[in-house]
Amino acid sequence: MKKRICLAILVVAMMQTGLVRAASFTMLQAVERALKANPTVQSKMLTLEAARMNVGVAQSYFWPRVSVMSTYNNLQNNRDQMTYSSDDLSSKTWTQSVRVSWSIFAGFAHLNNLQKSLLQVDMEAARHRLARLELVANVQIQFLTLLQAREKLRTANDSVARIKKQLDAAEAFVRVDMAPYANVLQNRVELSRAEQEIIRCKNEIRNAEVQLNRFLGFSPNEPVDYKGRLQDFSGAPLKLTEEQSIKTALFSRPDLIIAQKSVAVAFKDMHARMGQYLPRVDITYDNARYSRDYDDRRYQDYSRSYWAVGFNFSWELFSGGETTFGALSDRKRARALQKDYEDAMASARADVIRSLLDINATRELITTTRYGVDAARENYAMAEKRYMTSIGTITDLVDAQTRLTEAERDASQALADYQSARVRFFYNIGQENIDLK
Repeated sequence: MKKRICLAILVVAMMQTGLVRAASFTMLQAVERALKANPTVQSKMLTLEAARMNVGVAQSYFWPRVSVMSTYNNLQNNRDQMTYSSDDLSSKTWTQSVRVSWSIFAGFAHLNNLQKSLLQVDMEAARHRLARLELVANVQIQFLTLLQAREKLRTANDSVARIKKQLDAAEAFVRVDMAPYANVLQNRVELSRAEQEIIRCKNEIRNAEVQLNRFLGFSPNEPVDYKGRLQDFSGAPLKLTEEQSIKTALFSRPDLIIAQKSVAVAFKDMHARMGQYLPRVDITYDNARYSRDYDDRRYQDYSRSYWAVGFNFSWELFSGGETTFGALSDRKRARALQKDYEDAMASARADVIRSLLDINATRELITTTRYGVDAARENYAMAEKRYMTSIGTITDLVDAQTRLTEAERDASQALADYQSARVRFFYNIGQENIDLK
């Protein structure tokens, strides 16, 4: 126990002195870690493996069933009395038998169940892919949110530095009676606003880190270093055209595959129900041994062995309408799922087009916001120079500072929106792009 306490104290001391470094992840590394550690993805994989096992269950109905049975019966009369059959005498009976049964025809139920199980494997595989796609997109969006919050924090710190510089100048002018005290108050108000923005940015950063920790399987308070900048990601245009993107989405999106397979499964259920109109044919083979020992020695014990082959034919001609109404219900459900699938395809097309529009719009915003930042910096420099030479007013300087802060914030917002639009695009076409290239 003492060793454990000493070890814990040593670890804490090393963390405080920086000897124990926090785990470090780029976006690519974070996505790879999340795909390995996230419980939802693991759950979908286990469900997929269970669906594959169910294919074996469905295949088993095409093979014979073999069963072994053994019985023992001890019959004892309470008192001796006249009996009219040897079966009523006190005796011990043993029976051992082997039965082989084979369902030759079951109204195509076995075939439909096998095909249904194969479709369900495809559905679970698509659900596993969908879980991976959602996780990749969530980690990337959250990572971009973190980087954007850091950019906003940097902008807020720069704003605070500029305002403090303005405040020092205003206080100096007031001391020599070159400016009114209102200039100082106005700068203090702007400084308070900028410091409030810093607090909000730090809170956004912490929230994003906690969410990323959850995706990656870390505790919320575990220190993790997420590395990167918004400027590090590619801004190259997409290689796919709109038509190619839509075609890729219709054939690759897991949710569309799930919807399509759901329609096929519903029709298999309908066909299995309609198979109840058909007869059932089974073959059985029995090989048995029967022995009886009488307690009364006047009767001779006996045993016999035998085998039997049976051919069983059954056909339910009327079930009170259960089969008919059940088949009609299954047909309606299959058609409803077909309509849902058609709606999902239309929605997928719209999602792809919207994401492409967002990519094009945000790419143009990046260019214009960069020009805006350059102009805002030049405007602020001119306003500061005018104020320092008592030509300009404090209102002009504060306004120029505010516009510069907003321009820098808009530039980082445009970069984040562009990369987020690309994340949504790859999600909408059903492709994993873990490095966001």
